[in-house]
Amino acid sequence: MTRSHHRYVDMELRPDPEANPYTVRATCVTCADQSPEPEPSESMTSQMTRAQRWCTAHAARDYPGGRHFRYAGTTTLRWLVTPAEDIGPEAAS
Repeated sequence: MTRSHHRYVDMELRPDPEANPYTVRATCVTCADQSPEPEPSESMTSQMTRAQRWCTAHAARDYPGGRHFRYAGTTTLRWLVTPAEDIGPEAAS
């Protein structure tokens, strides 16, 4: 039998400085096409407006006689968890 030792370590959650802070995209539920990847410099509101415009363009231009009327909007926030102290060697992936 193997014994393990566990202890509580404070963790900090914050935006990941190495990633874009947020991304807003739309996905067509009918065919799974996605709106283009937004520019990192765009505000969240601007990204949402661009994704919404893509939905109407996708329905009207890409499938003018079709049934591509349902979309899912996704906002992704990228975070980083950092322990407050050294917790030992990096875990194997």
